Amino acid sequence: MSDRNLLFIVEGEADEPKFIRHLFRICYPRQTYKTYTYRTNLHTLAKKLEDDYPDFDEDETDICLILRSYESSDTKRAILSEKYSDIFLIFDFEPQHDSPHFETIRRMLNYFQDSTSQGKLFINYPMMQSYKHLPALPDSQFFKTKATISDWGHYKQIVDNISAYTDITKYTYPIFVSLAAHHLKKANYVLTGSYTLPTLDEYCSWNLTDVFDKQLVYKNHDSFVYVLNTCIFVLADYRPTSFFRELRNRGNQFYIE
Repeated sequence: MSDRNLLFIVEGEADEPKFIRHLFRICYPRQTYKTYTYRTNLHTLAKKLEDDYPDFDEDETDICLILRSYESSDTKRAILSEKYSDIFLIFDFEPQHDSPHFETIRRMLNYFQDSTSQGKLFINYPMMQSYKHLPALPDSQFFKTKATISDWGHYKQIVDNISAYTDITKYTYPIFVSLAAHHLKKANYVLTGSYTLPTLDEYCSWNLTDVFDKQLVYKNHDSFVYVLNTCIFVLADYRPTSFFRELRNRGNQFYIE
């Protein structure tokens, strides 16, 4: 049994917990973790931080303590009261939100960068279902896949119509790793224009705020965002050295071009 104890702070009641449950069941079945569902979106959380903790990124902010102060459920308060080795926050970009707080979200990304200290924030573009927005594996054209302003309101339906991987309960280890590799390549494309796998050193040097900044420009100027799931980067963050070594040495066992 791993001596690490992970906490996932997620937005939704269904999709994110289901994704995490199956990912760890297949990839790291001995790892212990808890999932806390915030039940509302990242913009609402950003607004609460603006109002109640305006200097959250200038001090030792304890996100579990903050969320516990808002939580009425004793069961969920107990989850937030435990000690964790790693904390991951998983939320949607939600470009269509009617009361956006993108500047505070940018501050959050800058602050929540390390799962072993303050926590690490992963944002999915435009939302969680982006992890399966592929008609096949491998997909050499995934770097082109966008979600336009006309897609944002019914994105889940679009993905269900396109994806060849709608049933996560049928995912195998190679599928999870292959999906992670595609999204790593996509993030590299957003950052550098190169649809290639980053090296371990390149991945460790990434600041996900840079991805956010580029996506926000595309949203504001061109009315689209590139489809990109960063939640699946948990696979890379969990054991980065072995993950990238496996991609390098066993890439032919996965659906990667």
